Amino acid sequence: MTARWPIHPRPIPGEALTSWLHRIADGYGITVDDLAFDIGYSLDRDTDLDLAPPEGLIEQLAIQTGVSSDRIHGMSISGYTPWLLDDVEPGPDAFSTYIRQLTVLLPERNRRRRTVSSWRAWVPTAAVRHHRTCPQCVRDSTSPHPYLVVWSLPLMLSCPVHHCWLEHHDGPPGHYYAWRDPSSAPEPQRASLAIRRMDDRTWQALTAGVVDLPRHRIHAGTWFRLLRTVVDELGATMSECGAAQRLTREVWQRAGYPVRAGQAMWRPFEAQTLQRQTRTLEAAAIAMRVLENGHLTGLGRDAALFLPEPDTSLDPGKPLVTTGCPKSLNEALHDAVEDAKQNPDSARQLFNLMTLYRSDDDEHVHRVRNDFVSRSGKWRGSRVGNCRLRRLRFSGEPVTSV
Repeated sequence: MTARWPIHPRPIPGEALTSWLHRIADGYGITVDDLAFDIGYSLDRDTDLDLAPPEGLIEQLAIQTGVSSDRIHGMSISGYTPWLLDDVEPGPDAFSTYIRQLTVLLPERNRRRRTVSSWRAWVPTAAVRHHRTCPQCVRDSTSPHPYLVVWSLPLMLSCPVHHCWLEHHDGPPGHYYAWRDPSSAPEPQRASLAIRRMDDRTWQALTAGVVDLPRHRIHAGTWFRLLRTVVDELGATMSECGAAQRLTREVWQRAGYPVRAGQAMWRPFEAQTLQRQTRTLEAAAIAMRVLENGHLTGLGRDAALFLPEPDTSLDPGKPLVTTGCPKSLNEALHDAVEDAKQNPDSARQLFNLMTLYRSDDDEHVHRVRNDFVSRSGKWRGSRVGNCRLRRLRFSGEPVTSV
């Protein structure tokens, strides 16, 4: 049985494989190449462990550390296939297959089909690959500082923990030599609410596999394609947009950047400069915000995903006023008689009620009248009682007025 490495810090959520291996190797005072060589792997310069580690390496790392192979696999971009991207190997129809499934800002007829060779969703070309990190995470940790695998992709603008802007840095990730002097390290800048909301959803997709939108909970794969669709629509040429260009123009105006982030010739988002990628993602966050607020209406069939649920609740009305337990019949009659002694209208209503269905029965009417007269004797001396006595004693008709 192979003994585990005695020092192997636990990976943090979302950590890149190279970040974790740097921290393990640092515990022994060796390099990542030496660490990999210890388990039988010789890494060359073309090996991208954060994109697609060599076959079998993950299983060996799982044996040496006790961390599950599934979790280690999730520390590389290949671990997010087919959710984040269909395949780490570029395919001839990968762009159209990934980008043209959904429409948000533009109607489907305005989406031009393109073929982009050697294209992978969200994975920047080697010429424009940059390293970004959270300055607050660097402040709160020691070298080698951990970093997340998605920070190597133009997918998020802010740190999911501290909600501040990710900052570009030169040099290898994890050490940040240029930031060792506190005066040279950037101050954490809090991202806008629109960016935080967009990035929170992306982080939810990466960690939970689902995203909660105003109207629906969608699968992580749908969210990544939905976000990439908005990015592509914001980069569409004006001739491609047609009359719908007013939507994309307004989004760019709200973002404060030139249309298409100043891009003259169309090129895929993954091949753009870091500055244009950053501005386009910021515009995408604003587009989603104005769609949700109802300030703009998307012309694509999937724009409704950003709309809030219609308010179908009913007015609950006022609660019934209760005075305790319902009265018994005897109690109700007693209260009616007592009220009739004091109120002529109540006396009239009570008399009419008691003779309502037997008004043709003279004997019954006479008996009721006598009963009222006998009870009215108790009211003599009062104005109401005298009035009622006269009315009931001499009237042969049901009482209608006093």
